[in-house]
Parts: sequence; structure tokens; C-alpha cells
Amino acid sequence: MKNPKSNVEIVAIANGEVLDTRAFYLETHQVTILHETSKYGKFIIRYGEMDKNSIKVNIGDKVKQGQVLGYAGLMLENGVHPNIVPNRQVMMLHFEYFTNGNDTNVIGKLTDKSKLPFQRRNDITDPLEILQEGYNNTFGGNK
Repeated sequence: MKNPKSNVEIVAIANGEVLDTRAFYLETHQVTILHETSKYGKFIIRYGEMDKNSIKVNIGDKVKQGQVLGYAGLMLENGVHPNIVPNRQVMMLHFEYFTNGNDTNVIGKLTDKSKLPFQRRNDITDPLEILQEGYNNTFGGNK
């Protein structure tokens, strides 16, 4: 079966600069961006599980809030989609929020396999608050 192309756009949550693009997980790719807002200061977002061939930005590019970075990718393990949801192919965004935007040395440094359970740099944090604000800024309301 041919792998479907996603129509799920991945957009930048704020203005920023692309720090890294590279392979991520199960044949998907990632884009890492340094963002800065008045409320959150400098922070880093890693947008993961993207389709490699759909990524529209390169290291050093400046991005604007809402700019399409690419599309969600299909995870593949040895050419086969893992059975995450029985009998369905699933494409989604893997979203990581790192609070220390002053440490922009991210190439190969956000993942740290010695730091269990998440194997990430120490400043990774729950992105719920920043995602809720982004939702409200985009769609209005307090949902």
C-alpha cells in the first residue's frame, strides 16, 4: 500500500529562527525553532514526526507565527506503519517545549538517552499552557 501524504499542516506557534532540521523518529523528521515572546521570553520548540519531503524551512530561516513549516509525517518501522491505533494509519505532531532559549546549541543535544524516562534535556517542560495560549490566540475564547 502506498503511504498517504498528510494534509495536516504544522505551523510555527510564534516568530522565530530555525535552529535545526534532521531525522527524528521512525522515518519522520523534526524542525527545531528558537522562539521569543513577551510572555515566555526565549524558548525552543521541537516540532517532530514531520514528513521529510514536506519541510519548507532550513537552518537559519526566520519564521513568522502561523507560517507552515511542513506537514505531519507517517511513522514507519522497516517500511511498515506501527499499529498505534488498530487498523488505522496515524499522522500527528510530536511537540516538545524547552524553556531555556539561551542554550541554542541544539544540534544533536535535545535528546539525552541517559536522562530517563523522557531522554530529553533538563529544561523540557509540559507544553499545555503555551499550547492553550496558542489555541486562544488563533481561535479566540478560553477553551
